[in-house]
Amino acid sequence: MNARRVVVVTAVGVPLAAVALLGAQAYYASTVDRPDLEPAYEVSTRVDPPGEADPGDAVPLRLVVLGDSLAAGVGSPTVDGSLPALIAERVAPALGRPVSVIGHGVSGARTDDTRSEQVPLLAGAPADVVVIVVGSNDVTHVTPPWVLRRQTAELLTEVQGAAAGTPVVLAGIPLFTGTPRLPVPLRWVVGAYARPLRDAQREVTVRAEGVRYADIARDASPRFRGVPDAMSADGYHPSPVGYGFWADAIAAEVIPAARLNP
Repeated sequence: MNARRVVVVTAVGVPLAAVALLGAQAYYASTVDRPDLEPAYEVSTRVDPPGEADPGDAVPLRLVVLGDSLAAGVGSPTVDGSLPALIAERVAPALGRPVSVIGHGVSGARTDDTRSEQVPLLAGAPADVVVIVVGSNDVTHVTPPWVLRRQTAELLTEVQGAAAGTPVVLAGIPLFTGTPRLPVPLRWVVGAYARPLRDAQREVTVRAEGVRYADIARDASPRFRGVPDAMSADGYHPSPVGYGFWADAIAAEVIPAARLNP
């Protein structure tokens, strides 16, 4: 996710009189100083299930996570608190086997960026399950819903082609109601524009064979309410606590997908 370039358009249904105010707030959101939370690590780790006497000989589940800054771990100071690692932490005990996880996320990546720049990396990193966390930057860059629908279908097709039919989990676009970095009413406008894009993701996923949809807006975003430490210091990305909410929703889809692809 990238809050530096938030575009507001009248297509969202905003009255013309409010455009200047929203534009000013978008500029404010993009220029206020914030800590540099780009992670100083690469997302590559292994999580062993608890209670294993000698997990070193077990064949790990190979989990690869593609997408934006959420997949890259922005907001977590350590790899153990990153979203990919927290997904692995939940999957390993459920399956009773180690999980080796690699994250290829790139800050600011949109759906088409993920397809063109990250999918080719699957050729060098065989996967048992692929998780895709993308779409928030499509919201802030006002990708049209019909374009996102096409790009999501292309992304899923190419991931399955590159990963030889590996199960895929697509994490849907979150709610923006709990994003303090975006001031009101900009937050409302961004949230309203996210709805049709989220619907486009869901529609494509339902029709795609071998793909599961993790409904972040339904299963993770509401859990941020009343939990101040669920957001990182930048007010835009989750903290490890918030990433745990995301990991719960995503792992719930990864686990059955992995059981179908032992």
